[in-house]
Amino acid sequence: MMPDISNLSVEELKRLQVEAEALIASKKDQAVEDAYQQILDIADNVGLSIEQILEFGASKRKKSTRKSVEPRYRSKKNSADTWTGRGKQPRWLVAELESGAKLEDFLI
Repeated sequence: MMPDISNLSVEELKRLQVEAEALIASKKDQAVEDAYQQILDIADNVGLSIEQILEFGASKRKKSTRKSVEPRYRSKKNSADTWTGRGKQPRWLVAELESGAKLEDFLI
């Protein structure tokens, strides 16, 4: 149960506030220290250093980036205009198709 502090003087409340802030900081530091020790223990259990585990994590994240898809269609008028065949058809292709061209005409 929380102590009743309503009867304390302003000075006593200020002192209590300073003590509480110091205790909060100390408990936060202890929580970080505990977490660090847990990480060391985990690293030790798998026979790696924390640095090696972090490197492993960083390399895994890099690999998960999606590879760009090669274009399957190219404009005959402008070779810079391409389309992968995924998602919405680009304007240049829509215009060509509307003017009577067939999609297969643009296969790379």
